[in-house]
Amino acid sequence: MGVRFPSVASNTFIGPLPANATETVILTTPPINEPVDNAQVILLWFTSITAGTSTTSFQFKIRRGTTAAGAVILAGTCFVTVVAAQNYISSGCYFDFPGIVAGQQYSLTIIQGAATVGGTFLDGALMALVL
Repeated sequence: MGVRFPSVASNTFIGPLPANATETVILTTPPINEPVDNAQVILLWFTSITAGTSTTSFQFKIRRGTTAAGAVILAGTCFVTVVAAQNYISSGCYFDFPGIVAGQQYSLTIIQGAATVGGTFLDGALMALVL
């Protein structure tokens, strides 16, 4: 008997990036189902963003679900100091044990510190792999 371990990925920008420091969903995975109960999910992400006017930082979070109200998985440990109008490539990985759940989705969010003009999203991806 074999088990296929699923994966899902998306590079579809949700946006737009706001002209303030509101936490905003930028990428969301399609639903993923665990082939065994309590499986570990590995999350990989990448972004390329040009900082907007007066923006001083990017803070990224990974959340369960499709909104900025979902349970935090990666709690803002990814903090990047930025300069307006410069391009920044950020990436990371984290893990989750979502429990027994079907159709789990994950979202990558950003908070643009001190932004008065939204940044420009150039590219990005979010992937979930079940182990």
